[in-house]
Amino acid sequence: MEIIRLIPLIGFLLFCLQIGIRYFVLKRKGIKLSSGKKQATKVVSTFVLAIFFLVYIIELVYKAGFIQFSILPDALQPLLTGKIFLVICGITFIFLANLLMLFTLRDLNQSLRFGLNKGNLGKLVTSGIYAWSRNPFFVAINCFFIGISLVFPTPFFIAISLLTLFSIHFFILKEERFMRENYGMDYKNYCKKVRRYF
Repeated sequence: MEIIRLIPLIGFLLFCLQIGIRYFVLKRKGIKLSSGKKQATKVVSTFVLAIFFLVYIIELVYKAGFIQFSILPDALQPLLTGKIFLVICGITFIFLANLLMLFTLRDLNQSLRFGLNKGNLGKLVTSGIYAWSRNPFFVAINCFFIGISLVFPTPFFIAISLLTLFSIHFFILKEERFMRENYGMDYKNYCKKVRRYF
């Protein structure tokens, strides 16, 4: 059972590693990946994201048993259930999230972009995993966070999972408007053939 506690941490590290490697490979090729936001906004959002990831990884390390303390209050710590069925489902979600991200990054190739920027459009990708889902990148993220909350069903991980699901859905709606404006009929025709999620 102790090895099971390591799987979410390993899955998280693999997930981040995949995105990080693709980011640096494309950067080395000279591809601009950012949205081009104003510097102050970028600094604030990077700081908030860094704090979130720091807390999240500390909690995963704590749950894996590598450290003996949590930085969260006790009210956010208790497991709400300990059913092995949920743990197995969670591990399956984490595995599928990493596999889906692998295919997503492969099929995106050099079209990976972070943020919405008219001046930095990549090629519209509609093949590979994108022939099954318009948003496999976000589906992978959702699967990952759901998986973690099933393995460790604490109020903290469940709240993060729900927050992720809602915020990604609203970002996808915003992104779809951007895509319709910038890719026109190609994107509209693609939307008719392929579902938003799966």
